[in-house]
Amino acid sequence: MSFVTTLLLALVVAGSPGKPRKVRNMPDGWTWPPSAAMKEAGARCLAALDAAEVQHRPAAPVKKIATPIEIPEMRIGGITLVPLRGEGPFPMDCHFAAAIAGVAPELRALGVRSLHFRTLHKYRAVRKRGKSMRFLSRHAVGLAIDVFEVGFDDREILRVKAHWSAADHRLAKVAAVFEHAAAFRTPLTPANDPRDHDDHLHLEAHMQLGDRDAALVPKDEP
Repeated sequence: MSFVTTLLLALVVAGSPGKPRKVRNMPDGWTWPPSAAMKEAGARCLAALDAAEVQHRPAAPVKKIATPIEIPEMRIGGITLVPLRGEGPFPMDCHFAAAIAGVAPELRALGVRSLHFRTLHKYRAVRKRGKSMRFLSRHAVGLAIDVFEVGFDDREILRVKAHWSAADHRLAKVAAVFEHAAAFRTPLTPANDPRDHDDHLHLEAHMQLGDRDAALVPKDEP
């Protein structure tokens, strides 16, 4: 067999579909069981919640949630998380609660008083176009929420499916708060993912594993 033929065969084999590549959807540095860095970040996060006067308590151990907590009244920084189905307790990672606390002032400035959700923690894979992918959703690690309705101080409750395109763009302004927040990934909305998120806002918090928790720090600060 010539060198050229051998090389061509090698290229074909390298490009052939083999075992599917495992895709990660976890925060940078995330491991299971939690690493020392994750445990330290969790301790800093809990201290940040205390400093922000967010009432919380430890949750029972939950598979894949590094720092599991519960919010007794589901109220964070003046924003109430309202379940549309199911009953609590609703475990979450501390970093999710801290991220909500970080954006709460901006949400309150828009008149937001409540986020109505169907899914907070749920151990499952990412779903796209009705199919499960090969990697875990951040719902599984307590860092995501699916918001179907938003309540405002004027007692109006806007549903994402029915009111996303309303003339005042109130829901788009709410989504923009999360879009520009350092503590959140880009939200999935009817605007950027109409096929899978035409009826809700999918919000995912980061897990801060550096020397400083950024969850409660505005994005424009160093």
